[in-house]
Amino acid sequence: MPANPVLEHKLSHQRVGRSPLPDIELIGENFGRILEDNLRKLLKTNVGALILDCEVTKLASVVDQIPVPAMLGVVELAGSDHRALINVTSDLVFHIVDMRMGGDSAQAVMPTTRSFTGIDTALCMGFFEVVLGSLLAGIEESVGAPVGKSLRVVQCKQDISTVRIASKSADVMQMLVSLDIGAAARSGDFELILPLSVLDVFRAATKQSDLAFPENTQDHWLQRMRDSVGEAGLPVSAILQTRRMSLADVKMLQVGQVLPIPADAVGAVELIVAQGTPHQATLAPARLGVFQGNKVVKLTEAAAPDITSYLATCLALPEAQAPAAPKRLAPPKAE
Repeated sequence: MPANPVLEHKLSHQRVGRSPLPDIELIGENFGRILEDNLRKLLKTNVGALILDCEVTKLASVVDQIPVPAMLGVVELAGSDHRALINVTSDLVFHIVDMRMGGDSAQAVMPTTRSFTGIDTALCMGFFEVVLGSLLAGIEESVGAPVGKSLRVVQCKQDISTVRIASKSADVMQMLVSLDIGAAARSGDFELILPLSVLDVFRAATKQSDLAFPENTQDHWLQRMRDSVGEAGLPVSAILQTRRMSLADVKMLQVGQVLPIPADAVGAVELIVAQGTPHQATLAPARLGVFQGNKVVKLTEAAAPDITSYLATCLALPEAQAPAAPKRLAPPKAE
């Protein structure tokens, strides 16, 4: 059967998917900057992080390049069955263990390649936590919304043949990082291997965050609508006293007639919002007084929390997401 040059070309050039998160180079830059700050606290010395590469590739092309031994942290995404991988070279493991055991950052110690012990693994767990925390912070800073997900290392392996995080044909984001540690510039590399399915979860989480916190949105129409709502007038009535009267007494009311008011009424003024509407509610108690020749009312207690929180929420959320209005109070009695 003659060879098909088109088919051979397609098979020899495997396409990779696009990252669900935009600007992965920016994510890498933010990650590196945050990682430097966090590793200084862990290793008690200056640390420089250089992002050597950040690209989407096939998992097969990545795992085939991982040497033995290597500290392989299998990463679990909370609330899902998705896995990722942190590959720390043996040189970097040596420097992490040495620095955490009190090593001198001003001396360039020659790394020793050996199999890793349980103590090595335990000392590297802090490094894994810093790397994952810095990665999430870098993603959140880049997309401008909280991820709402957590990553943690659930296993540590030394041989890539014992690790499976996804199909070898899966598309992954590979981020290669080189670290310079201390004044003697100890150096070592590690790489983050994140299947695009993990980034899909992050993208979905940030989308939900955009809905939950719409003040972060760049939707100018929505912001204009909020501004218009904030400028809308809300009628507020100050009720000095309410009393019941018979229809016959109301019918007999005449100009100049005096209606007695209790002496304590000036200290028991009631502020009502949206009086006479289905949304009528008591805002706050107040006291009647005089200021600069004008009659005024002064709040004696804070405004009702359910009313203020409802109004604040209405100004922050689109109408479709606004919560139910607080329970309406009974209409005031005839004044």
